[in-house]
Amino acid sequence: MKKGTFELGGNDAFIVLSEANLEKAALTAYRSRLNCNAQTGFNAKRFIVEQCVYDEFKDRLLDIIKRKTVIGDPMDERVNLGPMAIPR
Repeated sequence: MKKGTFELGGNDAFIVLSEANLEKAALTAYRSRLNCNAQTGFNAKRFIVEQCVYDEFKDRLLDIIKRKTVIGDPMDERVNLGPMAIPR
């Protein structure tokens, strides 16, 4: 038996239209991208955002990432983003 890592997903799009509640869309995008350490096949991988709301959505998403992401030892209960599986 040999150790391996596998990509089992597609290239799922996350689409944000101008009518969207941008705070809710940004929070959902954050959860959608970082679910299961961002290593599952069904995570949002491409963000398609209408140009008229792009800057506001980007700013809100970056703010959420900075406030909510705690990188570190996965055994620490405060951490929500641990080590990544890296193919060799």
